[in-house]
Amino acid sequence: MSDGIDWISDDLGDLGFALTMVRGIGHEELAVLLGAQAGTVMDPVTTHAVLEASRGAGQPPDCAMLGETGDGWAFAIEPPWAPYRADRLAPGREMWSRYSVVGIEDTGQDPPTVFATVDGAADFHYFWGEVHGEGTENHPLTRRMAAEIGLGGREPDPDFPDDPEEWGLFIPEMRDVYRLLGEHYGLTLPRQAIAERRLAHAFTEPRVRVRPLKPCPVCGEQLVPWGGGAWGPGDYRLVCVHHNLPGKPGHPAGCPGELSGPALAGAVQEEPNPRYDNVRTP
Repeated sequence: MSDGIDWISDDLGDLGFALTMVRGIGHEELAVLLGAQAGTVMDPVTTHAVLEASRGAGQPPDCAMLGETGDGWAFAIEPPWAPYRADRLAPGREMWSRYSVVGIEDTGQDPPTVFATVDGAADFHYFWGEVHGEGTENHPLTRRMAAEIGLGGREPDPDFPDDPEEWGLFIPEMRDVYRLLGEHYGLTLPRQAIAERRLAHAFTEPRVRVRPLKPCPVCGEQLVPWGGGAWGPGDYRLVCVHHNLPGKPGHPAGCPGELSGPALAGAVQEEPNPRYDNVRTP
């Protein structure tokens, strides 16, 4: 029997979470796209030992729980703030523009954000109880959400129940949103294995904190780091903040500006990530 994903708000929502599901790659490749150093994915036994040994040592690096569904999807469950790190910007766009991806960011407090691409093309975007994006009003998932769980409805204001002009947007229950999302894209997750953390994990924060000191050599905008699975000196590169972002004037597919190798000399300030000092190996 499939576990689906409708339960994730019940089991994971209290502390918030970010869920990324990608079709066509394995969980180790997904870990690298999320910032992990290549070859550092830990099996469940090692993960448990490391996390127990590190308990009380201080704030650890962001850590992702990783797995595969058996029907072509790899997944990662992370803290809700992880997708917003600067090092995630460029590889994230690369991932979203190449694969079928479903991403959920749920803080446990505000209505979550859901975004999906199919074969690299934007397909669905749900934010603050509404569907956004050109053409998505006629998307099959939008129609199901409107018909079955009240998407787009209005909710009476308790102070002005008889005045429709004061009514607010009805926000569907997230269990219902996730149920329909899972059914539409064919998503399921191993509920018991996640609850018991019987899955691989990886620390996804960069081993080196990088502060770019120079602007993009092409457009003059900000540069951001891209680890690509390695965070040693000179292993990473800097790419434009508009990398792979359509619509940049003069660069319809995104700005190609980047610095790598010897060009990084004098272009960055580096320091070891102190959070890795809090990781203990038993």
